[in-house]
Amino acid sequence: MLEASRSLGVQRAAVLDALKRGLFAEPEGYLAGSLVTVTATSLSLVAARHATLAHLMVIYLLGAVLIATRYGVSASSFTIVASALCFDYFNIPPIFAFALPDTHSVLTLGGMLLTAVVVCSLIQRLRYQRTAARASEARTLELCAMSLDLSEAGRPEEVARIAERHLVRLYGADAHVAVRDSTGELALAGLSPDDRSGAEQALRGCAPVVRERRGALWGFQCIASGTEPLGVIVVPLSPERAAPPRDQLVLLAASADRIAVAVDRLVLRNAARRAQVEAEAERLRNELLSSMSHDLKTPLAAILTAGTLLLNRDFSSDAVRRELTETIVSETERLNRLVTNLLSVTRLESGTVRLNRSPEALDELVIDVLSRLANRLEGRRVAVDVTDALPLVAMDAVLVDQVLVNLVENVLRHTPEGSPLDVRVRPAARGVSVEIADRGPGIDENECEKVFQKFYRGSRAKRRDGGSGLGLTICRAVARAHGGQITIRPRTGGGTSVELELPASSADDPCGPLASRLPLEVHA
Repeated sequence: MLEASRSLGVQRAAVLDALKRGLFAEPEGYLAGSLVTVTATSLSLVAARHATLAHLMVIYLLGAVLIATRYGVSASSFTIVASALCFDYFNIPPIFAFALPDTHSVLTLGGMLLTAVVVCSLIQRLRYQRTAARASEARTLELCAMSLDLSEAGRPEEVARIAERHLVRLYGADAHVAVRDSTGELALAGLSPDDRSGAEQALRGCAPVVRERRGALWGFQCIASGTEPLGVIVVPLSPERAAPPRDQLVLLAASADRIAVAVDRLVLRNAARRAQVEAEAERLRNELLSSMSHDLKTPLAAILTAGTLLLNRDFSSDAVRRELTETIVSETERLNRLVTNLLSVTRLESGTVRLNRSPEALDELVIDVLSRLANRLEGRRVAVDVTDALPLVAMDAVLVDQVLVNLVENVLRHTPEGSPLDVRVRPAARGVSVEIADRGPGIDENECEKVFQKFYRGSRAKRRDGGSGLGLTICRAVARAHGGQITIRPRTGGGTSVELELPASSADDPCGPLASRLPLEVHA
């Protein structure tokens, strides 16, 4: 009850204040009315000898109508009264005196006043309706602009910031919007204690609340999706705005609906994104199981067969026993590489790998990898070209070693036996690059990026060559972790060229400064 009486008192004071301002808000209107009245009087005195009182009355009415089309009620009323007095004083006999000697003169003056009041009232109503229509159009356009801007928001914090910017244009500089963030928290710390109390009341009741503060009305509108409160809007309901407080509350509810739609859209988009990620993870799991089931089964079957033969049969030939033992060793190594690649992909993608960097000679690591794979490279012409005085590279030698092994094994897997292998180590723009080129079936231009995706294998790869589609994925992940890059492209004359580039070590690296060393001698 006390709350309602306070609201009525504030509204009554606002109306009285508006009336006071209306009486003195248009000083130029009073001046224009005076000039129009003087002009109409001058014209009536000139035309008095050639016209009747009705004709002269039209001159004054025209002036009053002109003022009504430009100024408000107070200026129009002043012009009507001044015109009536001048019409009586200068045109109704006895002239130059305020007197109404006959009924005809009284009716003439009364008709003038009534006609002027009616016409001016109609014009003022049209002006008010035009002003209200323009204000309504402006509010509608602002709501549309708010909806468009909110559709581009990517986070709840952006929704609150965009909505607050538009509400400031609609209600004033004190508008405030609070929306629950991604963690579900609603920040009301920026509000005063009174505003916080009103906001909490609106949130509890999920309905608009109007309160008086500092002699003005303030509106608190809950932003809700169904019955779930998502945030709150705090704005001043000032009678100086284009719309009255009731219309401002309607506008406030419409704004809250648009903000709620934007928040719901973010929630649905995040849910859709999570569902997409889960679906992609499930797809990758299925691909992994499908790929690993075959890739693991093949070496295990070979190991089991060779081990069973060695266990159950007495081979007199050392060559047979050696061959079966070599089969077990090679298939075990293959199985170990497969498991290592799978674990490496998991660790690199999870971000748990910490690089153990130190200044290393990349060309020496290349020679070491080729030496370890010498038995498998037997029968191929391997040409190694190393530029002298290469800088050291800040790298994790274990991971880069795995990258080089994967690249050489790709050559062994995808090229015919006896085909040549060219390895070149040279300076690059940012450090050192290693190029491994073969003369195999090559790669299509449109697959140069696809082959770095998990489980993707080129269209020219053999289906059962022991590959799992993880090697190049690991290579790119390791290269990027070092700040380098790896590219693959078709080779002129046939074949494929893969280039790994790693940045050189520097004095700012945590692993230490550059170290001078002698050029490495390599014999192709």
